[in-house]
Amino acid sequence: MDDAPLPDDLATLWYLVRRVAGLMDRTGEALFQHEIGISLAQFLVLSVVDAHPGPLNQQTVADRLGLTKGTVSRQIDNAVAAGLMSVQAAAHNRRENVVSLTPAGTALVRRGDAAFEREKAALLPDAEPGDVQAAIRVLAAMNGALDPSAALPGRQRQ
Repeated sequence: MDDAPLPDDLATLWYLVRRVAGLMDRTGEALFQHEIGISLAQFLVLSVVDAHPGPLNQQTVADRLGLTKGTVSRQIDNAVAAGLMSVQAAAHNRRENVVSLTPAGTALVRRGDAAFEREKAALLPDAEPGDVQAAIRVLAAMNGALDPSAALPGRQRQ
């Protein structure tokens, strides 16, 4: 950030959130490319599918990641081609596809999760746990205010 002050706290927050999001994306991209050989976007799609018990359609994956269905569809196609994911027609609607991970996809997500755990301290070296929780509460409240239909994604592994 240069020396010129931003007009108010909300503008400062907006700037910092956008900047940190970009930096986190670049850091995550480098980490997952180096550690497991896939893009951050590919890992996120696999991770969302892994975290959801049962069948999951492409639109739900897109909604959870805040991406377009087309973007997620390309990532799913790449994952299927790499043997990481399978796609089947939904039992309740043959025009809808449901996705699931293959054993290789699940193993790759576990490797990615382990790599992220090793590198997590580098992202927030001096942050107190309470500070991180406070930031999550503020951002979740803003997310809910700006999009009441949005739910904060959780990671539920079986």
